[in-house]
Amino acid sequence: MPVYDSDTDRPPFGSMEKATAFLLQSAAEAKVRHLSYWYLQYLDGAPDQVIWSATYDPAYMNYYMSLFTPLDDPVISDVMDNKFVDWAEWFDVDHLAQKMNRVASRYGLTRYGISMPLPAPGEDKIIFSVCVDSNDADWPQQRNTLAMRFLPFAKEFDSRMRKLVEADQLGDSVFKLSA
Repeated sequence: MPVYDSDTDRPPFGSMEKATAFLLQSAAEAKVRHLSYWYLQYLDGAPDQVIWSATYDPAYMNYYMSLFTPLDDPVISDVMDNKFVDWAEWFDVDHLAQKMNRVASRYGLTRYGISMPLPAPGEDKIIFSVCVDSNDADWPQQRNTLAMRFLPFAKEFDSRMRKLVEADQLGDSVFKLSA
């Protein structure tokens, strides 16, 4: 995985397809199962739309958005409150998270993942997630390593994505939310 220098001003992604291709390549290079980036935009104090770039199977992403949405997801709700979330902890105690995990596992997601908040303008929320193969014994150490390893990457990715969001060249990756 490339080292990211926060002082470098990298160009924005030219499209959502290029951003997702970058995530796919980065996940393969970093030997992680999945990477995911959420940008939840708010309008007049209410959630308005979601920008989602991820390495997940598109069928899973469509399923997720049709049933759960980020506003219903207990993991994302905690991250939106600026909390770091360990997926395995949630899946052990939350009924909805367990249901989501059963479906997600059919699409290649594991219970071993983290979601972390990133600074966002105004009321907007930005969430970056990493999902890996692991086991219960190795997960606590691996979780901490992932957070340190991917925070610089997440910040750099967000910097490039925000330029794309501001340029409003998002295409089909924008989901409108009904409040």
